[in-house]
Amino acid sequence: MRILRGAYVRRDAFNRLTRAQAHRVRIIAARLTGLLDDGAILTRESAAVMHGIPLVGDVPQQVQVVRVGRDGGRASATIRTLRSCREFETELNDGLPMASVVQTLADLGRRRPLRDVLAGFDAMLRAGRVTKEAIAAAAPKRSWGRPRLCRAIEVADPASESPGESLSRAVMIEHHLPMPALQEPVRNERGGLLGRVDFIWPERGVIGEFDGRVKYGRELAGGPVEEVLLAERRREIDIELATGMRVVRWLWDDAFRERGLLEVLAEAGVRSLH
Repeated sequence: MRILRGAYVRRDAFNRLTRAQAHRVRIIAARLTGLLDDGAILTRESAAVMHGIPLVGDVPQQVQVVRVGRDGGRASATIRTLRSCREFETELNDGLPMASVVQTLADLGRRRPLRDVLAGFDAMLRAGRVTKEAIAAAAPKRSWGRPRLCRAIEVADPASESPGESLSRAVMIEHHLPMPALQEPVRNERGGLLGRVDFIWPERGVIGEFDGRVKYGRELAGGPVEEVLLAERRREIDIELATGMRVVRWLWDDAFRERGLLEVLAEAGVRSLH
């Protein structure tokens, strides 16, 4: 299968990749075939993929670049050249020039909705690779989309531990739900730690857990899926007995499509504030 002129991949292997992985392959192919040799600097989604910044939603097929000193607005089937701001912060990643992590977050935060970018903001803050102040400083003060960026910076939280949790929180924010505490420890009557819960609304007596299948995938090395699910259900019962709260769960698809997550929470008493 040809992915660009002079670059081919196995179709079956390529079709098994995630969108981000497929985009990374296109970047590598563009580099190997010389399409990035004329001063191209990876930016936006392409830089995010190479930095390992998680994105929710679509990832473009075209490799996104800027060429400092040149106007943007040009595109081919493979490369899209964008306009950059005057002060564009770059770094080298494996010898390839690209927008820095801070610059990438600032650019995406101004252009993409909160549900797409919050996972990246949370993850980079958690990893200590950026600060909120640095992200804010990377975008011109009067730039288009700055209010959207400032909102993402404001609600970003390093306590969120997975893209699914970040997406769930973005849905809660956009639908004006009361905000939960994150990753709170729960203990039994003897003080023993039962674990940390993803979301908790103490005033409503509700605990929320993002039930990511990725989480089960990490744990399956320890036993069959039935054992993992049974252990998770036992933990849930222990938490309910220890706290007197109700535990509700949702999947990635519930959060991604929004309606499922909102219905689960509404049924438990967590509804929009206005």
